[in-house]
Order: sequence, then structure tokens, then C-alpha cells
Amino acid sequence: MKMNQVRAAWALLAAALSAAPAWGDCKLSQLEIPVRIVNHRPVGTLNLNGTEVPMLIDSGAFFSFLTPSVAAQLNLRLRSLPAGLRIWGYTGSVEARATRVEKVIFQGTTLNNVEFIVGGNELGSGIQGVLGRNFLSMADAEYDLAHGVVRLMFPKGDCDKTNFAYWAGEAPIIVLPLEGGSRGHDTAIQVTARVNDRDVRALLDTGAPRTSLKLRTAKRAGVKESDLTEIGRVGGAGSGKAKAWTGPIETFEFGGEKIHNSQFVIDEASGADQDMLLGLDYFLSHRIYVSQLQRKLYATWNGGAVFARTTPGQYDPRYAARPDDISPDDAAALARRGEASAARGEYERALEDLNRACELEPLAEAHFLARARVHLSMRQFAKAQADLDEALRLHPALDEALALRAALRVSKGERDGALADLQALDAALPPSSHLRAGMADVYARLELVPAALRQWELWMPSHRSDSGMARVLNNRCWLRVRLALDLKLALDDCKESVSLDGGAVSARDSLGWAYLRLDDASRALKAFDAAIEIKPLPMALYGRALAQRRLGNEDAARRDLEAARKQRRHIDDEVRKQGLPVAEDAPASASAATP
Repeated sequence: MKMNQVRAAWALLAAALSAAPAWGDCKLSQLEIPVRIVNHRPVGTLNLNGTEVPMLIDSGAFFSFLTPSVAAQLNLRLRSLPAGLRIWGYTGSVEARATRVEKVIFQGTTLNNVEFIVGGNELGSGIQGVLGRNFLSMADAEYDLAHGVVRLMFPKGDCDKTNFAYWAGEAPIIVLPLEGGSRGHDTAIQVTARVNDRDVRALLDTGAPRTSLKLRTAKRAGVKESDLTEIGRVGGAGSGKAKAWTGPIETFEFGGEKIHNSQFVIDEASGADQDMLLGLDYFLSHRIYVSQLQRKLYATWNGGAVFARTTPGQYDPRYAARPDDISPDDAAALARRGEASAARGEYERALEDLNRACELEPLAEAHFLARARVHLSMRQFAKAQADLDEALRLHPALDEALALRAALRVSKGERDGALADLQALDAALPPSSHLRAGMADVYARLELVPAALRQWELWMPSHRSDSGMARVLNNRCWLRVRLALDLKLALDDCKESVSLDGGAVSARDSLGWAYLRLDDASRALKAFDAAIEIKPLPMALYGRALAQRRLGNEDAARRDLEAARKQRRHIDDEVRKQGLPVAEDAPASASAATP
């Protein structure tokens, strides 16, 4: 289906469904999309050939994607992309193909023969695809994610000078021109912002959980490397990962809004043209209207912290736009608002809404699952399990709930219950399900090797290009190394994991232990050296000490052991519990020493 046909179909439906505010000769019709915020991801639903498919609502994606695993589940025919078309994500290239879905139902509208790209990485949280700007920018769009809603808005009449922030009242309104081409040619929500008094090109991206700044841009804005705190690496739609830090930003200015003393994620990603991403944290703290008609952005502040890692006390609440409250009897709206509050770290407020939603709709398993996630974030494990139990009583095949409960039961030592959940999942899931990698990890914790290996084997064929492949290979290697099983196969997995993700400390550490198991101390030493060069973690230091000792380098071995034990006092016990060899001078096990 061509996009102008899609636009026309939606406009007709929107006109029939709902009228929005009007100003003189300018009238709006709207199509409302319910959005749940799950693990810092905005999620909507499409019906594809009769199957409900959770989709990431991603204003940063130029087109809509399906994961390879869901394409396999739906038996979709794949074909090559048009000649010359290459796709780049935030952290590198995306290996992709194309498909056509015969019947797509979107908020009551039936669309036939809709094109999707197939590729990208699994995002977790049950997400099986990405709803991009070929859907979201077919009209104007209002992002009210703090209330769990995106509205596609269809202006009609004389709207060229209309102020589309119709909800603002007396609150200040941010107004900015959209950068790029005319409507239909460049749909990116791209604007100019200022960081530390320097102009930066910013992309508003609901698919990014947090606002982030490129390292080169941060340096240009005066951020010093000595002020950065390393937080690991970040991924995106691409095949790679990029180093990331947090760093202080003195001022951020956006259409008249000025924010002082923020902490931004700063990364080395190279796959996007923009200087920064304004992520979900910014969308949750603002209500935003994107006018493709006027090529403008309108926004108001909702109140509270604007970015993650900042505090509400830094802002004057008098400047917040207070939207009309939702009905206290609208369970679905309360649940969506509760999930949005949880994404902002406002857990008590989230529970107020989710408690009410559960009371109003005690047969809706999704509300109990959402509340369980909040309890898990608050480390209230007993309450989380009670909600998971109730969700599964209502819907015994709720796969995300089964996966969460299995992991929770293992952490509590409930082996039989965890196995029952895993067996139920295994029977219900399609072979390519994204959940199977996590199931394998739980089986590995239980040291059930054949079951773990089977889950990995089922997951791998439809995830060959997934950025998670390196982690899965490393986990499979590590299980075999710990238990001294099929060590040559373990070595192959570790080598491939390193080749896919050379920046991962864990893969090089596992490789070192694999070589130790194979009595190849020289190669083990090289692998541990490479891991420690990235980050001197205690397991790598301990392994290198053993390699040094086998090579006769006693002084170097002693230094590494001292460093490992200084970082982690009970490192000898931890190594012993993993089933790995320990140093000759290791103290007796703490548990063994207890009378």
C-alpha cells in the first residue's frame, strides 16, 4: 500500500472517530493510539495478519521494522532491499530485508499489503517490531506519553497560523521550527537546541530511553573528559555498541526553556547525523505537538524533572501546563499513566494508578503484570510474585509473566517452581521467540546444561545478526567453561563472541578461563590482558594471576591476586562456587569454615 493511500485511510477514520479542538476555520480530527511504557520503552499494538504484535513507538525510526523472529513466526516472505538501500542505526549498520504484510489493522483501520523492513535487534519487553515515521508522520502527531497516548492529528482548513498547543492554558509554550526539508520528504523531528551556549542539532526520539549527547559534541560544548563517569556501552538499531559515560551539562536551552545542571548520557555512537537525542525522558516530562503542516514543534512542560538523573526541585512548578485529569474510573488510562510514572522513577505515584486499575478491572492480567514490574523495580519481590501469580491465574500462558516469575523463583531458590514455569514457556513459545535466550540463562543458573543448550539453539537461527548474539555466545561458552564440558566448543563460542563484540570485557574474560581449562596459560594470559586493558575486573585479575603462576611469574601473580581480593573480598569463594580452579593460597571456603 502506498503511503498516500495510508494517509487518506487514516484521515477518513479519524474524521469519523473523534473531533479535537477547533479554531475558527481550522479544525482537527484525531486518531488516538494507546501507549504503554514498559521498561522505559513506549509500546503500542498492531494486528498483523490476525496476530497482535507489540511495537515500539519510535519517532526516531524513518520506517517501520519487524524483528526477524516475528517475521519467522508469521511466516512472512522476505526479499532483498531495493538496490543501493543501506540502513544505519544508532550504533552501526543494520542487516535487513523487506517483507509485505497482507493485512494490518491499526486502531480500527485496515491497511492492505503494507511494507516493513525486517532486521534490527531484539528490544525485550515483549516488543516485536518498531512503528516508525512512515506511520507516525503521515499526519501531525501529539505525544502525550505521560498519559500513555499518541494522537495522530489531521488539520483541515486554514491552520497555517494556528497555535497547536491547545492544552497549554497560561503555561509557557516552546515553539521551534523543524529542521530539514518540506513535509513528506524529511519527517525527522529535528530541531536546534543549545548545550552550554553552543548550537546542537537534536533529534526527538521516543525510541531512545534517555537523552544522550555525542562525545564530540560534548567536547565542543566544553565538557572535559575528567568530568565523565563511565557507565558501560550503549546499543541501538545497529550491529555494534558504543562506549558511554555520564557527564555534567551546565545549561540546556530549547525554544526558550532553559535547564541548569543536568546529567546527560554521553556516547561515542557514530551511526546518526544528529548531535544529540532527546529521548523518552524528555517526552515524559513534556507534551509535544509536531506539526508537519507548519514544520513546527510545540511543547509544554508537565512539571517534575525534565531529564533522568535530575531532581524536580530544580524547576519552578508555576511554569508547568496542567492537563485535564483522566477519569478515576478509566482503568486502561490509569494503567498507562501508572506505567509512565514508573518510567520516570515515580513508583509510589505509579502504584496509586495501578492499584486503582487492578481494582476496577480485576480480570485484566496486564494491569497485574505492570504492577509486578513496579514492585520489582522497588525490590518488593514478594509483592511482585503475588502480582505475577495473579496475572498467570488469569492468563496461564502470559509469556512475559512466566519468564519474569521463573527468574524470580530461581533467585529465591524455588527450583521446582522455576522449572514448571520454564516448561510451560517452552511448550507455548514459537521456536524463534526472543524469550528463549533468557530461558537458557535461567537453565544455566540451574546447571541444566542440555536444556540451556537447546534454548540457545532454538534462539540462534533467527538472531544471527542480532547484537545480542555476542552475549549469547559468551553465556554458552561460560556455562561450558564452568562445568568443564565440551571445552573446544566453548573456546569456539568465546572466540566468536570476541570477534562480534571486541569491546566486551566479559567475552575476553571467558576466553581466558577457557584457555586455562585447556591448560594453555600463554593464550589465557593474552586474553586476560586484553580484558583488563578494557576494565580490570576482579574475575579477570584472578584468572590472570592463575595464568601468571602457571607460567612461573610469581610476583605478577601475587599482585593480581591482591588486586582482585582488594576489589572483592570473597573472590576466592566466588571462583570456587563457579566450579573454577582457585589459587593455591586461597583461604578455606567461608561456608566450609562455619561450624
